[in-house]
Amino acid sequence: MKNKAKTLFIFEGARTEHKFVEKLESNFLGEKHAIKCVYDAEIYQLYRAIKSEGKFFFDIVDLLKERSAENAEVLKNYNRDSFAYIYLFFDYDAHSTLADDNKIIDMLSFFNDETGNGMLYISYPMVEAIRHFKDMESFKALTVKCKRNNCPYINNCAEQNECKNEPHYKQFVANDSKPQLSNLNSYTTSVWKELITAHLSKANYLVNDVFSLPLSTIDQNSIFSKQLEKHINKKCPEVAVLSAFPLYVLDYYGSEGTRKKLNP
Repeated sequence: MKNKAKTLFIFEGARTEHKFVEKLESNFLGEKHAIKCVYDAEIYQLYRAIKSEGKFFFDIVDLLKERSAENAEVLKNYNRDSFAYIYLFFDYDAHSTLADDNKIIDMLSFFNDETGNGMLYISYPMVEAIRHFKDMESFKALTVKCKRNNCPYINNCAEQNECKNEPHYKQFVANDSKPQLSNLNSYTTSVWKELITAHLSKANYLVNDVFSLPLSTIDQNSIFSKQLEKHINKKCPEVAVLSAFPLYVLDYYGSEGTRKKLNP
């Protein structure tokens, strides 16, 4: 578990991620332990902003202050040295016009240390994955198509019109989940325990082929590597539905501590 040193959370979006983490803190983590800011753009736009002359070179706190007046106000008394830990939460968003899997690889390699450049967590395909759940059995094999118009095979696909006309993932999730998961305010501690258990078991299954709570932490590079191998690099690209937030919980408490929190 992390100590009381200052922590910075950086979210892709202004609403959903913030709300999920607030509920996670109050129902599972037990405290509001991070300062929160919003980048308000996709991971690929962040990549473009920080990549210069073939290298990553930037100050993440200064970058956030420049992004918005709200961030500038939140961070007015802080600089990079103020934070012992930095975590970034972004979506895979493979349908973006800027999407590129090599950029994801670069970003995961760069943001791989919460005490250094920061630790990047990715939700597949989007933040709404946290509530895309009916039961453990169906969730184990749950995948969704992820590239839409960016699919490299779309021009030779007999189902291209069907794929292009599929509802947006946010809409799809609402109709393919437990009805009670549509209202975030109704998430109790037991709901969080079920969702965290499901997503951590799914991550373990993706990486280690074992559908149960992992016996050790699972790094984000390994998750993306297996997503590429098993799902993305198929003729019909897809991803295993997986949320970033339970993986943060696993890193925060460690595997043994997480098990104790889930099964006291």
